[in-house]
Parts: sequence; C-alpha cells; structure tokens
Amino acid sequence: MQAARETEQRQKIPAGKRGFFMLKVLKTDVSHPFAAALMPRAAVRPALRQGSAFLAGFLGGWAVLYGALMPFGLGLTLGFAEDCFAAGAAGALLGLLLHGFGALSLDSLCLLCAVGAAVAARWLWPGRFRPAALAGCGALGLGAVCFAFGPTGGGVDLLLTCGADALLAAALGFALRRFPPETPGVGMLLVAAGAAAALGSVSLGLLCLGVAVCAAVELALCCRGQPTAALAYCAVTGAALCAADPSLGPAAAGLSCASAAGALLAPGRRIEAFAAYAGGCVAGVLCVQPPGNAFSLLLSAGAGLAAAALLPKDWLAPVPAPEAAAPEERPRFSAAATRLEAVAESLSSLAETVNEVYDALPHRCESFRWVIDNTHDSLCFNCGRRECCWKQEYAATLDGMNALRPILEQNGHLETSDLPGALSRCIHPAALCAAANKSFALYRSRKEARVHAEAMRTALTEQYSAVADALGVLSEQLGRPGNPEPYKSGRVADFFSSLGTPPLECAVSLDDLGRTRAAVTLPRTRFAAAELSALAQEVGRLCRRTFEPPQVLSCKGMTTLLFSEKPALRAVFGFAASAARGTISGDAVQQFCSPAAAQMILCDGMGTGRPAAVDGNLAAELTARLLKAGFTAELAARLVNVALALKSDEESGATLDLISVDLYTGTARLFKAGAAPGFLVHGGRARPVGDASLPIGILGGVNGQSRVVHLAAGDYAVLVSDGLLVDGTGWVLKQLELSAAAADPPEQLAKALVETARTRAEATGRPDDITAAVLRLESCGR
Repeated sequence: MQAARETEQRQKIPAGKRGFFMLKVLKTDVSHPFAAALMPRAAVRPALRQGSAFLAGFLGGWAVLYGALMPFGLGLTLGFAEDCFAAGAAGALLGLLLHGFGALSLDSLCLLCAVGAAVAARWLWPGRFRPAALAGCGALGLGAVCFAFGPTGGGVDLLLTCGADALLAAALGFALRRFPPETPGVGMLLVAAGAAAALGSVSLGLLCLGVAVCAAVELALCCRGQPTAALAYCAVTGAALCAADPSLGPAAAGLSCASAAGALLAPGRRIEAFAAYAGGCVAGVLCVQPPGNAFSLLLSAGAGLAAAALLPKDWLAPVPAPEAAAPEERPRFSAAATRLEAVAESLSSLAETVNEVYDALPHRCESFRWVIDNTHDSLCFNCGRRECCWKQEYAATLDGMNALRPILEQNGHLETSDLPGALSRCIHPAALCAAANKSFALYRSRKEARVHAEAMRTALTEQYSAVADALGVLSEQLGRPGNPEPYKSGRVADFFSSLGTPPLECAVSLDDLGRTRAAVTLPRTRFAAAELSALAQEVGRLCRRTFEPPQVLSCKGMTTLLFSEKPALRAVFGFAASAARGTISGDAVQQFCSPAAAQMILCDGMGTGRPAAVDGNLAAELTARLLKAGFTAELAARLVNVALALKSDEESGATLDLISVDLYTGTARLFKAGAAPGFLVHGGRARPVGDASLPIGILGGVNGQSRVVHLAAGDYAVLVSDGLLVDGTGWVLKQLELSAAAADPPEQLAKALVETARTRAEATGRPDDITAAVLRLESCGR
C-alpha cells in the first residue's frame, strides 16, 4: 500500500522548473499529534508572509529618497524569498502607481517596467539572483535610454536617476538575499528603512506618521532590554527619514538622543525607559530645532510614545539575555553532549569503583596454608592428640603438612602411603588423607573460580572504560558541531519545505577544516538512490558546495540526512587470499568507506583452519561495526579484545591491522596489534611500517601501536598477514615499486603478492594462510 501511494503521488507531481530534484514529495503523518497542532499555523503562516511582503513592497514603492530616487520597490522584488516576492512586487507596483496619483513620472514608468521584468526573470530562473538583477536593472536602464533620447526628452538627469536606482536596487536585493528579513539583522533593518522613508513623507496635519512609528518601535526595543537593536534601528531609520525629507533632520536627531537615553540608562525597565526616552527626545529636538518649530516634531514623537504605551505588556517584557559561555571553553550547542559526558563519567567511575572494591576485599584460598587450616578444622580439632601434634610438636606437624603440597599438586590426591615421616604418628591416617584430599579439591576449585572471576571483572571494567571513552569522544564531537551558518540553514530548510514537509531540524555548519556539513531531520521517509543523488545536488547548489549522496539514519519515526562535501580523494580497494589447507582461511578482511574516510582492516586468527577463521572474522566484523559507529581504532581494539577474551573457555586471539585514510586531507592513521608489518608506497617508493606487538584477546589490555602518515593520489597502502612474509620483506618492496610504476589496480597487485608468496611458501615447506589487502588513492574531480 505504501509503495502504491508513493507511485500515485509521483504521477501527480508536474515536472516543474526544478524537475531533476523534485522526484518525491515528502509525506507527513497527519495522524501524529504534533502534525494536527501545527496544521493551523502551517495554513496561516504563508498568508501572513505574503501579506507582510505586500505591505513592505507597497511602502517601498511609495518611498522616495532625496526627492528623485525610488530603489526600494525593485530592491524588495529582487531580494524577497521565492514564496513572497510576487506579493512584494504587486505591492511595489501599487505604491508606484498611487504615489503619482495618475501623473506618473518617466522614472516611475521605467521602474514599473523594471519590476515586471524582475518578476518574469524570477519565475523563469527560480532561486537565482543574477538573472533577476540583470533583467530588472537592464529594463530600468533601457527604459531610461529610450525616454532620455526619445520625444519626451528626459535628458541626462533621467539617465543618472535611473542608473542610481538600478545600483541601489541591486545592492538592496543582494543584501536581502544574503540576510533574509525574516530574522533580526541587516535584512530587517533595510526593510525598516524603506518603511521609514515611505512614512516620513506622510503628514496628517501636524503629525508626521514616520516619526511616530519610529518612536514607538525604538521605545519598545528599549523596554524589551535590547539596546543594541534599538540603537541600530534608530541609526538606520533616522538616515531614511532624513533622506525622505531633509526637514525631518531635527526629528532624527531627537529620536537618536531619545534612543541613546532609553537604551543606555534604563534598558529593560518599562517606566524608566519611557521617562528616559521622553526626556532624551525633548532635549534632542530642542537643541537642534528652534522652539517655535519643534511642536510638530514633539507631537509626532509623543504620539509614538502613546502608541507604545498601549501595546500589550507581554510585547514590552524584557527578553532574557543568553547565558555567556566561559571564555576558556567553547559553548555547548547540544544537551545531548552534556548527557553523554555524564554517562561517560558514570561508566568510568563504575569501572574504577569495581577495581577499588576488589582490591580492598580480603581474598581467601590464595595459599596452601588454607588447605592446612581446613584439614585441621575438619579432622584434628576433635582429635585427642591435638594438643600433642599442634602444640608440643607444632613445627614438625607443620613441616609434614607442607610436605603434602607437591604430592597433591602432582597427583591430585593423597594416599596413606604418601604420608611423610612427620605425619606417621597420626592415629587416623586414612581420615587425614581424605580430609586433605577434600580440602585440596576445594582449594583448587575456589582458586579456579577466583581466576575466572578476576578475568570477568577485568573484562567488565575494561569494557566500561572503553565505552566511557567512546562516549566522551562522541560528547566532544556533539559539543563542538562547528561554526553554524544560519543563512544556508534557512535556505536548505526552505527547500525541504517546498517539497512538502518542513524539516524538524536543519543545521549547516563549517568544521575546523572548513568543510561544510548539513544535517536535516525529517519525519520518517524512504528515499531511493536517485532521489538521494538529486537531493545532494540541490542542497550542494544552495550551500555552494559539491555534496556526496547523504548518509541516511532512521530512528523512532524520524529520518536524518547527513550531507558532507565531496572529498578530494577516492579509495580503490582490492584483496586476495589463500588458505594454508583446504578452503578455510583464518584471515579476514574488511574494506569500506565512511562519509569522510576509507577504512581497511585485516585480522589474522591464531593458527589455521576453522577455529582461526572464527576468531579472525569475529575480530574483523566487530572492528568494522565499531569504526562505522564512530569509535576510534584504539577504543575498537579494546572492545574487540574483551569480546575475544569472553568468547569461550579456550584461549582466543587474533591480530588487528587497520588503516584509516581521511579522503579530504590524505592523513592516514595506522593501528597494529600483533599484526605483520604493513607497507606504504608514497611517491613510487615502498617502505614497511609496524613493529612487533601482542595480538588482541590474550591479555586483559591491548598492546597496540598507532602511527600517522600522509598519503597522496597515486599512493598505495598494503596490509598483509604473516604468511605472506615467509621469505622476508625484500621481494615485497620490489614488487610494490614495480606495480606502483605500472599503476596496477589494487586487485591485480594483491593477487600478484599472494601468488608469489604461495609459491615461495611451498618451496620452503612452511604453508600458512596468506592474505594481502590493498588500498589505492586516486584524485576525485570536484
């Protein structure tokens, strides 16, 4: 049913201008309780956005700067988002038409044509600024040329005016694209400047509407405890008022003094902010304007204060300031990071506590003296000769009991004929042997149990410590998600909203190396491979990067898409293997690429045949899963060591040899635990890497070695099992250099190494499992 619904919905989607990526409309489960709560807001929000865009466009079309320039209408049309630029253009056209009241100037006619051309270009090339800017400004310039040299005779003044309008409109549109007006910042200030310029030219008797509105907004910002926003708004709107009408200069100066007084003296305090703002306004106006001409300006500012006083108290409530992060630490952006860190500390503390308690507890049955004491308590304590044997002849009796230890350890039991001469005086020899045998058997079983319990405790605490370290690494990664890019995050969120489902979360950030990453969380959705590729192309275009198809993570009704930049390198893998006997090899290989790195693992189980194959495959599979989950090589080795140690009662072990290559930088990290030397071919020269160490699964901890090297395109990394090095490393180095010079594929190189090693091993009569895993880096066109 789900597949049928998806097929039917795909058939209903028209092939629009973005046809290659509009492959699927994301679906939301409307039965979910959150979906029902958000549906009214989702229905009202587009209408509010378009209504606001229409009003802003109308004010921008009405606004005139310095008596001749009208750039706001065209600039808003170029800068508004895709869902509301048409409404803004309609408002701008209406403002231009009404401003002339039927007597349109030549400049207004040119602007009407320019707005229409910009709208047409935005419909033809959605989401692209340059075609719309060229169309709008080009139409404005062409109209100016036609009118300037036509019969109407606009002259050079018209050319200069339209040229200035075109430049200002293009700059305004670009700024609005870079800083959307929906969020506080430059974009919102530019729209406010257009509104102030439009309202500054509207007078109702002695009341100037622009001054009143500016005063109300500035006072509201002061009451809300946002002094920076109030001062920035005052500076921008004051300049717009002066540009709209030079006679409003004293009003702008008075509002500037008022905003400074309210923002600096009483931010966030309603009554005090009103008093400081009013006093600063009166002082500013009177210092600039003669008292006889100040009445109109003070009346307008007073109307703004009255309007602010009538606003709901919630609108004037102070905004809580964000908590400042400690200077020595970067802020934590996720509560999950803190929780993971707390869990990591708890697990680490648990491991330390278990070890401390074990060390503090008394340990019984640790020496043969316990066998002697138990034999005394079970037999000699009730014997009539106890006083003679254990007091008068204590030294001889104790020497005789100690003499029983080698006999019991060798034979496992004691016969009456085995009693030494010091114990020949015992009147119950058979009972003494039985009591000693029972005590020694109990001693040996308890000793074995203690050894097994100590191994289990060591494995448990080692596992707790390794998981704690892994959680600590993940916590640090979550706590440092990189530098956020809100503008790109908004563009990506708008794109997914246009497909039918607004994302639950959307974050685009730059990591420490300057790579762009994007994480988009959606309601549970399935994607085909072609759809993921199309999404990667479109998200990459929005972020101005080249993205790989995203990694898809699904959990609890949500799907997260992780986009990462296309790396500079790509890995080509190859391997070959030959079993010592039969078809079962104890060597296991894992080769794969994570979103940012190429991973290659080689594990050699101890011995040959099926038991070695079980250990080798278990170690390789567990290591691969842990690396894919984000564990480092050292932590993965510790956890695999525990798994091998607890796999069975028999001793298990395997070598661990892995290499992880960062496909962005070429940095390679090698980790070896008991593995044979590996080989690197860099610049055509081969060299071995790795020293002797112990395999995993044998000791309580891991005795591994790590190394970091740098590789480039054309280099090889080769991991081999010890069976391939039966004749040393000399011939391997020569073969690698010859193959690198010929640029042999990794599969071909691996087969050549294994076949040559098999021939040499048969000649020496020392067969063993032989495996070679090869990784070659190639340049990846971006």
